[in-house]
Amino acid sequence: MFLGEYVHKLDNKNRIMIPSDFREDLEGYFYLTKGPEKSLVVYTEDEFQKRSEALDQLVYENKKNRAIKRLFFSSTVKVALDKQGRILINKSLKDYAGISDEAILIGNNTTIEIWDKKIWDDYINEVEVNLSDIMDE
Repeated sequence: MFLGEYVHKLDNKNRIMIPSDFREDLEGYFYLTKGPEKSLVVYTEDEFQKRSEALDQLVYENKKNRAIKRLFFSSTVKVALDKQGRILINKSLKDYAGISDEAILIGNNTTIEIWDKKIWDDYINEVEVNLSDIMDE
């Protein structure tokens, strides 16, 4: 289970430190892809397999379903921790998420999300203002 928020800077090679609390659940290879609201999502091997199987259940003859699968799989990269506990965020994903130099990694139960720090701050401020309404829905 991934919990909490951690702020880290990208180095000059676009690598980011994965918090030690998260590393224990990231064995071997895992997956980094585009997420909603300009975030990036890290999936463990198990979670990625679940997502893949769910996407495989979509009816291929549906244009929207084909687009969803294409976007998901074409933007996904397989990554692993280096010896210092970092992962590389490729240029395409970095640009998509608008990550400049400072990012926030958030635990979201079975996944990790990576956001540009400013985009996250703007997003969370907007969500917290409407939290009562969101919870009522």
